[in-house]
Amino acid sequence: MISAIIVNHNGEAYLSRCLESLEGSGVEILLVDNASRDGSLSLVRERFQGTVILPQDRNLGFAAANNLAAEHANGEALLLINSDAWMEPGAIDLLVRRLEDRPEVGLVSPRLLYPDGRLQFSWSPARGVLGEAMQKARNPFEQFSWAHGPLASSVARLVGRRWHTAACVLVRSDAWRSVGGFDESFFMYFEDVDLCVRLEGEGWELDQEPRALVRHVGGFASRGEIDDLYRPSQLRYYRTHRPVWESRFIERRLRRRFGNSAVDRWLAQGVER
Repeated sequence: MISAIIVNHNGEAYLSRCLESLEGSGVEILLVDNASRDGSLSLVRERFQGTVILPQDRNLGFAAANNLAAEHANGEALLLINSDAWMEPGAIDLLVRRLEDRPEVGLVSPRLLYPDGRLQFSWSPARGVLGEAMQKARNPFEQFSWAHGPLASSVARLVGRRWHTAACVLVRSDAWRSVGGFDESFFMYFEDVDLCVRLEGEGWELDQEPRALVRHVGGFASRGEIDDLYRPSQLRYYRTHRPVWESRFIERRLRRRFGNSAVDRWLAQGVER
């Protein structure tokens, strides 16, 4: 059995499309609702009665909500999928087959597309000073197939192993348990980078099945909201996984850009979590 896990926070606009793409696939569906104020819960209760709903009275964050659902899941693999993403026909079977064919693989990602069919990044170079610079240079070419293919992947390996976004991934349950799931100190952002690093540290391989297609909207938050969510996780990630010089470099760069008070606040948030 496959257990699909959806974390939702005010995602009513796309949630039905996500759930419809999972209907009839034979997967167990668990939805953690992070204190939505829209009609998400009513929608699920009325139209998708086979979904296991885990309603929360506060926003747990992406990492903690996924971990909560994983504790209730019965599947041999966990399909993590954003509420604003939906599977194309046959995608689940292709992802499952990749895990069955390669027992050394702990996580496999699909090919991500924007709703209009444009290519979307599903993997990125290893997160670090050089990897972030490489991804920044890669961003303008997102719509070109070569930016997703073997050449780009080979170049990315120069800075380390690539990571896969948790907008949609299939994770072997044994692999998930071997690392304890997501690190909940990452409220949002970098939890998937951290997971990939820890999975590989336990000897699991990461893979992609480009024939499995998933549409993903993305891009809901404002710039200010992104900074207040992204920066604490970025600083924590660098302090946890990267050399000291990289952590100091990132901190100094952020202080020049945002000021000391903002960075001190973000550092404190990272520690508190």
